[in-house]
Amino acid sequence: MTIKLNHISKLKYLFLVLFIGLFSCEDDVREVYLYNKGKLEATSTNTSVKAGETVTYTDSSTKVRAVKWTFQGGSPGASIERNVEVKYTKGGTFTTTLEITFVDNTVEKKTFAVEVEAPAIPPIVILADALKIYSDNPDFTKTAPVLNWVSSNQFVIKEVANDGYEGAYRNFSLPATPPATEAKWAMAILSFVNFTDISSYTYINMAVRTTSTGKIRFRMKDASNTGYVEFDATSNLYGLKRDGSWNMVKIPIAEYKKQNPALDLTKIKDILVLRSVDPEDIRTLNNYVFDFDHIYLSK
Repeated sequence: MTIKLNHISKLKYLFLVLFIGLFSCEDDVREVYLYNKGKLEATSTNTSVKAGETVTYTDSSTKVRAVKWTFQGGSPGASIERNVEVKYTKGGTFTTTLEITFVDNTVEKKTFAVEVEAPAIPPIVILADALKIYSDNPDFTKTAPVLNWVSSNQFVIKEVANDGYEGAYRNFSLPATPPATEAKWAMAILSFVNFTDISSYTYINMAVRTTSTGKIRFRMKDASNTGYVEFDATSNLYGLKRDGSWNMVKIPIAEYKKQNPALDLTKIKDILVLRSVDPEDIRTLNNYVFDFDHIYLSK
């Protein structure tokens, strides 16, 4: 009887040792995986296009945490989507950069180059008796008095030496940091030094380049009265397109008078006032930029 009990005790002890041994090794058991790093893979549909055409960029990378595209010279200028259609409106050689952040937080980049053929600019024809307001063209026989360019609110006006419709041009753009007050609207003025009689002219002509989606008014002002023509982003009214190319805009002066019959065309002071349209808030528009060149009156 004593012998059996001893055997049983030894067996219990053996099982206890095995049990403790098994569970004490549990923390040392690891599953081993071989990690395959993510791979950057992306394509573009074209490397050479004409101004106004598009290129589609597609990211098909693996193990991606974040995507960031930057499109030089294109619209949109940036994206976090994996598939993006980009429109190019100006001529030149532009670079697209794709930055991929993988799930392991490593980062890789890939660049694409695209050649954009510049749009053809139609020949400039100066009509007889046209009155030059702002132009580099020497063929005008009549020139308006000295002009003033005035930033009234928000718009910053600067002259750019080249890439205009005919050379230099004026650029109207918003400041990087808007002013603390009255920041939602913008205005800038091109004025005659002296009151000028424009009643014998039928049209005001100008080359305009923009991609802005904002409403805008082109205004004229005498000593106290203002008349305007309003443009939205889709109508292409009088030739004002939002395609990023230089377009000649030809506005009947009678439209300003129609909007405000009190406007005195014999005593115009401000020949072009660029004004945003209330209650639109320009701070929500990241493309509120307008370029002007070759401004003149014609009969």
